[in-house]
Amino acid sequence: MILHDSPPNFLVKRQTRHHHQHPANHDLLSVVKGARNGFVYGVKIRFPHALVMTFLFSHKPWPAKVKGILTATRTHALNLCKFVTIYKLLLILQKKLNGGKERDLDTFVAGGLGGWWVFGERTPINEQIVLYVLSRSLLSLLPRLYSTASPPKTPIEPLTHPLPPLTSPQANPKPIPPAQLPFAILSALSWASVMYMFRHRGERIQPGMANSMRYLYRDSETWRDLKTLLWHNK
Repeated sequence: MILHDSPPNFLVKRQTRHHHQHPANHDLLSVVKGARNGFVYGVKIRFPHALVMTFLFSHKPWPAKVKGILTATRTHALNLCKFVTIYKLLLILQKKLNGGKERDLDTFVAGGLGGWWVFGERTPINEQIVLYVLSRSLLSLLPRLYSTASPPKTPIEPLTHPLPPLTSPQANPKPIPPAQLPFAILSALSWASVMYMFRHRGERIQPGMANSMRYLYRDSETWRDLKTLLWHNK
């Protein structure tokens, strides 16, 4: 008879399941999953965007187009992966330094340091991501039509302590759209500003947006024949 020292399969599976479900391992494993989700989300967002923009505006050879699409996708995905990793690690560190309690500004500090480290270098992709985040941050400050009896006094008023867990319903409220009048005013000012800048100071427009605006407003001023009027841009 041959004796095996290794445990039965069901015990190995049980130990593995216990390891990744144990509360002591939650913080570290949440960093791992956050990094994974950051990479996957970056691929899902950037690949179709790079594909469309490349075929709309690029006149490079096919190999260069494919390389550009893959490079942009990899850069976006890795940057999001790195940011989520740094952000979560900094949150864990701050919480441990504060006796296991989360403070109101922990997310602000972690987000700021992560943003500086990962997105601080001015590249076309980082510029697009920062503009995306900035525009949504500004929109979040617009007044909301709250249905509760006690809405927050300011747009950035923190939650009351103890802070609810990230997975709780209290920490995941349904988004409330901006009130109509403030949104209309912001929309008008945004479009007025960008159209003025495009006409008078086009060198200050972000490159991706400048390409789109040239396609819409400049290229529509010229055509050679019926084909370039209705079918092809040029």
